[in-house]
Amino acid sequence: MSRNRRTIVLSKLEGPRPAQPEELPQILALANHVMRGGREPTIATDYSFIYNLENVRNVIVVKDDDIVVSMAGVWTNTTRAGDAAIQAGGINCVATSPGYRGQGLASHTMRAAVEHMAGLGCHVGRLTTEINAWYHRLGWENTGSLFTYSLNHSNVDLLPALPHGVVVEEGTHFDDEVVDAILRLRHSDRLGGERTPQIMRELLAADNDPSLVGNKRHVLAIQDGSFVAYCLDSDHGIVEWGGDCRLVAGLVRQWFTMRVGQRAGHPATGSQQKVPDSPELALVAPAEGHPFADLLRSLSIPCRREYWGMLYVIDPRGVLDSFGLNDINVTQLDDEFTLTRGAESITVMRQGLAKLLFGPERTSDFARDVLPLLFWEWPLEHV
Repeated sequence: MSRNRRTIVLSKLEGPRPAQPEELPQILALANHVMRGGREPTIATDYSFIYNLENVRNVIVVKDDDIVVSMAGVWTNTTRAGDAAIQAGGINCVATSPGYRGQGLASHTMRAAVEHMAGLGCHVGRLTTEINAWYHRLGWENTGSLFTYSLNHSNVDLLPALPHGVVVEEGTHFDDEVVDAILRLRHSDRLGGERTPQIMRELLAADNDPSLVGNKRHVLAIQDGSFVAYCLDSDHGIVEWGGDCRLVAGLVRQWFTMRVGQRAGHPATGSQQKVPDSPELALVAPAEGHPFADLLRSLSIPCRREYWGMLYVIDPRGVLDSFGLNDINVTQLDDEFTLTRGAESITVMRQGLAKLLFGPERTSDFARDVLPLLFWEWPLEHV
């Protein structure tokens, strides 16, 4: 009988467990085979911040003899929403070798990855996927909001212009000065993942979300010799921005003109020239958490609203404490959670807890003055 058809005896497999450094080549081989089958093997460069000797023990593996047959990468970081700091564990490259599928290995590995993240002190697990139903049965839930605004010649002038004397610089070379400026503005906004210079460079070098990020370019606003606002632009639009609200708005407005051009006039009478489509520029933003997000929403600029991704609530007490919600108590019985606040009380399953805490739908009136909470990471930080 071929390996593709035989029943795998799970008790004879090793793991799931944290990987060892010498297993990194096999991990990359499996990830590339499953995730990049038939294409250039790029996992090592796409996710260099995950698949390296320093982080390899945060990759969960299952082995059959000396072969890695199932895996899930984990990368932890801190993501901010104002004063709140959430410890998040990102899931990457959940992969099982073809001959070992259909027997629960991936589910087994994912549960071990969640336990591993709990041991690392993570409050939540996070991931983006197109197979939501599979993760939902493991306790994950679609949460948060990602807005993609459509800027065009009819609405971009609603944004304020840059003040006189502000200069715009754009380019594709991210030298130390540019990286340091972006990090300073990013951290001053206290919105999204915290980054070191090294992580910033690796994120910029990665093509870790081809649907959103590619051919990245920086656009900087410079005032009196200082960088005061920035945008990161890609093939698909503006995927990140930071700085003072008015300066970001003015920078976006000017970059639209620089990238798209002025509104074209009417074609001459009798012209056989095809009239081009009206150009648009996409811009990604959270639902809230920055005055520029509030401005975009107040202007009613057309947008597409999606879930940010999927979250698994590992430590609800840690989440509540991060947001200063010490008056909400939480108790757990298996995958059932009871939250109380004064005379209010609600009991939910784990997926319902994610919705209650992070929305975007309001599933209950419980603590409606403070819930749902903001969870946001920029597309650059998606794993």
